Amino acid sequence: MAVKKVTKKKKKEEPKEEKKKESIFYIGPGVQRGILDKGTVFIGNLPKEVEELKKTYPSIVPLFVSEDEYVTAFNEINQPGTVINILFNKAVEEVMN
Repeated sequence: MAVKKVTKKKKKEEPKEEKKKESIFYIGPGVQRGILDKGTVFIGNLPKEVEELKKTYPSIVPLFVSEDEYVTAFNEINQPGTVINILFNKAVEEVMN
């Protein structure tokens, strides 16, 4: 009787895919100089200071956009009647008061 030797094939380890940190763009009015200015880009999570500003000024929340939405949203800020224009103007009023 012949004995068969069974060998296990080692699985090739696939390289771990690094999670790309998402960029978040702020297209709203400046709220606190040096912390949240128009055009600020955040990579990954927002800082605690910014999270607090979002609670203080809730109208700025929709003005944080993803990289995919940035160009369209930025172009619509100055077009009267667009959703992003209305949101921007509401945020300006809230921040200035």
